Amino acid sequence: MLFMRAMNIEYSIGIRKLLDIDELKIHKGDRIGLVGKNGQGKTLLLNYLTGATEMKPQVDFHTQYSCFQQLDDIGSQNKRWNSLSGGEKTLAKLDRIFTEKRELLFLDEPTNNLDWHHIGQLEQQLENHYGAFVIVSHDRSLLDRVCTAIWELEDGKITSYAGNYSFYAAQKEKQRRQQQEAHEKFLKEKQRLTERLTIKRNQAKGMRKPPSRMGNSEWQLGKNKAAGQQKKIERVSKVIERRIERMENVDKPFEWDEVKMDYILQSPIHRKQLLIAKEVVGTIEEKKLYEVSSLKLKTGSKTALIGVNGSGKTTLIRQLIAGGDTIDFAARTKVGHFDQSLEKLPNQQSVLEFVRSTSQLPEHILRIILGRLRFKEDDVHKTIGVLSGGERVKVALARLLTGDYNLLILDEPTNHLDLEAIEALEGLVRDYPGTVLYVTHDRRFVDRTATHLWVLENKTVNSFEGSLQAYEKEKRKPKQVDEQEYDLMALETKLTELISKISMGAQGEDISQLEEEYQMVLSRVRKLKNS
Repeated sequence: MLFMRAMNIEYSIGIRKLLDIDELKIHKGDRIGLVGKNGQGKTLLLNYLTGATEMKPQVDFHTQYSCFQQLDDIGSQNKRWNSLSGGEKTLAKLDRIFTEKRELLFLDEPTNNLDWHHIGQLEQQLENHYGAFVIVSHDRSLLDRVCTAIWELEDGKITSYAGNYSFYAAQKEKQRRQQQEAHEKFLKEKQRLTERLTIKRNQAKGMRKPPSRMGNSEWQLGKNKAAGQQKKIERVSKVIERRIERMENVDKPFEWDEVKMDYILQSPIHRKQLLIAKEVVGTIEEKKLYEVSSLKLKTGSKTALIGVNGSGKTTLIRQLIAGGDTIDFAARTKVGHFDQSLEKLPNQQSVLEFVRSTSQLPEHILRIILGRLRFKEDDVHKTIGVLSGGERVKVALARLLTGDYNLLILDEPTNHLDLEAIEALEGLVRDYPGTVLYVTHDRRFVDRTATHLWVLENKTVNSFEGSLQAYEKEKRKPKQVDEQEYDLMALETKLTELISKISMGAQGEDISQLEEEYQMVLSRVRKLKNS
């Protein structure tokens, strides 16, 4: 059953055409993930289809639809609404959409600010949805679990892939390999033709001179014959030249992961623990969020702070940054903090100027890091005012990665980033020579970057040295009884047995000896309990 058909989708800003799509269709049962780089127009496309732009789209709907917009504060004038956290607002808007029970859903970044538990709930709701949906999300795990098709928006065009995100990523990698093979084939053939052309030119040039053993009179006699051969060789040379000129150039695919962030910290930390905090208590409106007796941040670690919405992750980060008598930072610690407050970015400065203004690194390193965040050569000269939300996030992150800091504290750095940029940030975080403490609800990002975890649960923080995968594996292990606890259980069983024998007056048993043994076992039990 056809739910939607859109024709002649066009949208331009100035001379730049953001959307140029002949036709789009959505049928019942379609589960579509919309992906694309920041600034390509994913949100614009959803707004265009639902009539939320100034254009008059040629769209026919054959069912009712609901829209989730990340920046749409439905109760912005309500004091109660304004007091809610980002996660609580997202949950309220999602609840409204699923309550409406429309067959077609347009969802723009519905996982932003949601913890893993609520993302899992959203996945379940989408899997059970009886109609169709188009979802923009940076959560690769979610796209894998709920999508059966991927729409890639690039240069105004949509390319459709029949599969989930992993299938799409595999197809893109296959295309990259094919381009690499075509590039190598192009270079090999061009080199072969160029070498052949050089040989022919040298042959023609050599025919203009008499051979060293041939006299001048002999050369004059054979000159006409040589001229004919020379023209023939020159004709062959011209044919080779034209073949080289007509060759279709195949560019080498850019290998982002080959570009390394090769620099050292301006202010390295030599203490083993960059941060030691004791007796940290977090409250909000007289409600205790957590109480932590001791907390350590290892120098050079990549530590993920994880926990459910409302557990106090952002509160803890701000408390640590504010410092205090119980919070001890290593000497020379310089903190770079990312909290998505992007409205203060200078709109008139270029990307490169803004990043360069606080960095002591040479320009070629700045360009490498900007390049890894997908700012190409010309993009670094764009003014910040023309950038999309995701691009502004990348600029703010680039400024931190290149600044004179040795501790980066990042609060939800993956929100609003496209999937390619998230994967680039993963590499930059791994390569960063300093210490990183971050909060994110992107499970795959944590799994690929974290060397340590701070788990905020049950109103305290438990530290774990290892990856998310190792932590989850540890949680699945059956609880092991330690040796002392095992000894105590065995002794108490023995006590029960002795009491039974003494009270029953067991035949053939020396009661006085049983009582002596009982006192000895009882003494051992008391010692173990006291220890």
